[in-house]
Amino acid sequence: MRRLKVGLIALASFCMHSYAQDRNLTPMGEIALSESLVPIRPGIPGKLLFWNQYAHQFIYAPAFDYRSVSGAMNYRYNITSRGKLYTFESKVPYSPLSSVWKDMPTGAFRLNVIALNASGDSIASAGEGTYYKSSFFNGPYYEPVMPYDQSARTALDTIMNRSYILYWLDHKKPDPSYELYRFAAKVLSSVVAAGATHAISKPGTEDVKRSVQIAEIVADYLLNISFPKGTPLEYFPPTYYGFPHLIGANGSHMRLNNTVTFLVPNAGHAYLDLYSVTKNEKYLEAAKKIAGTLQKTQLPSGTWFFSMDNQTGKPTAENLLIPTAVVNYFDRLRTEFGVKGLEESTAHAVNWLMNNPVKTYNWQAQFEDIKPHEPYYNQSREQACELAIYLMKNKRDIGIAENLIRYAEDQFVIWEHPGPYIDKSKGGTRPSPGWISVNWIAPSVQEQYTYWMPVTRSAGIMLDTYWQAYVATKKDIYLAKAKSIANTLTVVQKENNNAYPGYFTKYTMQEWINGVVYPGRTMMAFQRYLNNQNLN
Repeated sequence: MRRLKVGLIALASFCMHSYAQDRNLTPMGEIALSESLVPIRPGIPGKLLFWNQYAHQFIYAPAFDYRSVSGAMNYRYNITSRGKLYTFESKVPYSPLSSVWKDMPTGAFRLNVIALNASGDSIASAGEGTYYKSSFFNGPYYEPVMPYDQSARTALDTIMNRSYILYWLDHKKPDPSYELYRFAAKVLSSVVAAGATHAISKPGTEDVKRSVQIAEIVADYLLNISFPKGTPLEYFPPTYYGFPHLIGANGSHMRLNNTVTFLVPNAGHAYLDLYSVTKNEKYLEAAKKIAGTLQKTQLPSGTWFFSMDNQTGKPTAENLLIPTAVVNYFDRLRTEFGVKGLEESTAHAVNWLMNNPVKTYNWQAQFEDIKPHEPYYNQSREQACELAIYLMKNKRDIGIAENLIRYAEDQFVIWEHPGPYIDKSKGGTRPSPGWISVNWIAPSVQEQYTYWMPVTRSAGIMLDTYWQAYVATKKDIYLAKAKSIANTLTVVQKENNNAYPGYFTKYTMQEWINGVVYPGRTMMAFQRYLNNQNLN
């Protein structure tokens, strides 16, 4: 997606409506309020890095990287919100705000931590800043407009009849008017996955035959443009392809010779989806070959380079991959297709994850259309969710998985409408009113710090994460949260003429087919699970 550099959100313009202690809480809201007082992996100077300096919001009581003052015996925390002062004292300047968090209203707040001497006199400020307290969960929210599986079928029906999809039938190549096809590994793989998923959703129909035909055409096209045998990244799909007027600008990381590693499993998953429908061994073999090259390019540390030059195999950025997409891809090959020989690589990658982002909380955003940044500047939730899903499904480190889910929710889930996030006076508007936060539909899930938008695919990932957390723990609040996101997706779909749009807004914006496939597949599987467990 095109990136919008939002910068620091306009905290003073937020307009939430209620104080926590005065709210009418649902049973799940009571639990969520209590849980919101527990901080998420707070930092400790010299021991644990603080990760939240660029955060847009907090649902759970935060702690901040304020420095000790020489001669201080105590620290007074002064928090101003809506004209009211909340205060407490601590021996350190980086304590979580838990003791007053329950009493504070949602909205912007100003924090000033004052160092006190032995007499209780102020000697200096240890730190200050303006932050935003977001609403905790008080759902479930909405009733579904239609059953979740019907919602997914309807969305897939809609997308598979788009002109830029049908174009493949007659032309056997991308529609040049749909410029998002330039992101080949992501978008072409999504067309294949959409066709296969549509087939599974409506077995035996004429629609299915056409969708499978389209999926095969696109899969064969993607195979044809993938890197040939004997090259450093053999069998990998290209991250960028075609559209020379949009790809390869001077100084851009989006170059034809640049391959972003986290997208490679997308093609593998698409081939597996198509194989599951057609039983054509060609696609299973293609998926295995991708896994083989991933194994060959795995670093001794257990992860991969974030991006590589596909002509040399050398890294094109200093950043390393957060390899959750590879881990889950290998896990799917092993569990669903019986592929052997991936266990050691998987364990090595999981070990890297546990010793790096799980400890540092440096969940830096992984996208092909934005450059990687320095630690913590541009956090996202996707890889944290993917690791949580892996741990839940494999019944290991459940406590770690739950903390990762709390992080993703705290930083990126908007349970109740926050008012205007973008200060229009500072150039934060775009031609479509969908860019403006007053037109967003909540609950929603934001994509990343530097693209603070309610992206549909992000919502699908969060839905899947809550659902898997419920399966693993049987905690009702996870199911309530999963249903709330699923319900909202049906509401957004109704506002968008049966489509799963790119964003949770009632206004038409650019349509990303990858934003249809993951939510669609998840909605269908979630409904099957609810039916089987009598949880509707």
